[in-house]
Order: sequence, then C-alpha cells, then structure tokens
Amino acid sequence: MGEVGRKGQRVGTRLSLLLATLVAAALLIGVWALIGGRQKPLIKLHGGQWESLWVNNAIAELIIEEGYGYPVETVESTSLVMQTSMSKGEIDLNMEMWQQNWIDWYNEQIEKANIVNLGMIFEAGPQVFIIPKWVAEQHGINSVSDVKSHWELFRDPEDPSKGVFYNGIIGWGCTEINVVKLEAYGLTRYYNIVSPASPAALEGALARAQVDRQPVFGYYWAPSAIMGIYDWHILEEPPYTDECWGRVMAAVEDENLRPSDQACAYEDLPVDKVAHSGLVGKAPDVVEMLRRMVVGLEPLNKTLAWAKENDVQ
Repeated sequence: MGEVGRKGQRVGTRLSLLLATLVAAALLIGVWALIGGRQKPLIKLHGGQWESLWVNNAIAELIIEEGYGYPVETVESTSLVMQTSMSKGEIDLNMEMWQQNWIDWYNEQIEKANIVNLGMIFEAGPQVFIIPKWVAEQHGINSVSDVKSHWELFRDPEDPSKGVFYNGIIGWGCTEINVVKLEAYGLTRYYNIVSPASPAALEGALARAQVDRQPVFGYYWAPSAIMGIYDWHILEEPPYTDECWGRVMAAVEDENLRPSDQACAYEDLPVDKVAHSGLVGKAPDVVEMLRRMVVGLEPLNKTLAWAKENDVQ
C-alpha cells in the first residue's frame, strides 16, 4: 500500500476510535442520568481578586474534582458580595476568609451556624503599609509618623499639593480599615488615598515604582508575588491590641466616630478556610479533607514569585 493510502487508513482508524469513544461517553452519560442522579452536587468557590486565593482555589478545585468527583465553579465577586452570598448558601466555600477584616459579620454568622471554620490554610498573613527599602534607608523613614514629613517623595501626579497612598480596591474590608487608620495617624492631611480599579492595578502601581526606582507608599499583604520579588520596608505602627482594634472597627462601622483617636497594626492571624454550613451535608468527604488541608505561607510566596517571574497566569 502506498504512503498516502497508509496515512488515510491511519486517519480513518483514528476517526473511528474517536467516534467510538464519543459514542461510549454519550452512552455512559445517558446511563448515568437514568440510574438516578448519582452525579455529585456542584460546589461553588468564592473567587476573590487576589493571587494567593487564585492558587488556593486552583489546588482545591483540582482535588475536589479529580479526587472526589464533585464539579466545581468559581464565582468571582468582591468580599462584600461574598458575605451576602455565603450567608445565603449561594457560595459554598471561601479558601481565604481573612475574617479579621470582617470580624463582626464573621462572628455573627458563626453564632447563627450559617458558616463553619475549617481551619488554617496558611499561617499568619501580614497586612502592612510599605515603601521601597531603598527609600526608607536613604531618607531615614521607619514609621507611619515619619512619612508625614516626607510626603513630597510620594507626590500625587493628579494633585501635587499632597502625596499619594495606594489603598486596596473598593469592596475589600481592608480598604475602609486603612482609611480609618490613615485618618487616625494624621496622614490624610498629607496624602490622598487612591483605590486602584483592580488588584492588578494596585500591584502594577507598586511594582512599576520599584522597577523605575521611584518612591511609592501603599498597602499590601503576604503571601503575594511582589512582596517576594522586591525589597520593601514595612512601616512601623503602634502594636496591635484588642482595645485599639475595637476602636478602629467601630470607626469603620460608624462614621460619627471618625477620625478615631487611635489606630494600630493589623493583627497577624492565620488565614482560614470557611464554608457555608450546608457544605457539611452536601459534601462531607470534601469538608473532612479541607479540615486537614494546609498549604502554608512560604510555599505560597515561592509559588507566586515563580509565577510572576515566569509570566504564568
């Protein structure tokens, strides 16, 4: 047989095998439907807008789908929308709750048994105010008080009469907390507060300044790529106390209490996995797995830095 004939035979064989596979799959799906709804229920994950959650969601999705056979859907939303959706059971699982930013809501939902804490996904996730390390060393800037007298270094291009502070995006709990803190520190007299349009825009503003060797002042957290790739100075703040944090959160809830008479650093707490209570009945095997699942801060930092350096999305 000629070469063309052999190629045609191979192609025909492959097509036949493909068609046979598709027919078999269709038959299996039909049988699956007929034997009575054994297909496992859909599990919906909160899709926040930051990179460590993307990684943790990807890990969870792979394990839940491939290991336990449940379909998974990631629902993109802000943290504010997540609260409403999760309390109603429209979201099953948040792999990074950061509940200290929503402590009143979290405590209320736990008390009502609407949600259940499944334990730590990684150890203490710091939330900090940062400037480039070289700026801190060159100008002797150590604390949040020091940036008052150096606002010109961080001048706002849209309003040169003030510096600029890059905050979290609208809809994050930390964003309003940071405003209360900056007011209490007396920094709003010297700085405009800018909330970029997206997490990528916030990351870009900070990373671009490092690449261009320009001063920049903003909020960020770990685990994250840019905290691992670039050298930052974490500005000193008054140490966390329960009393101080209570005043900060009260001012977040009630504008009449602003400016607060004190503020302090975020508490370094483990970041936990939290599920709607309905998931316990819907997928008890998955819940048991999640209770044992810990990824860790350092592996996440390394993974995120590697992904950024290698342009992996």
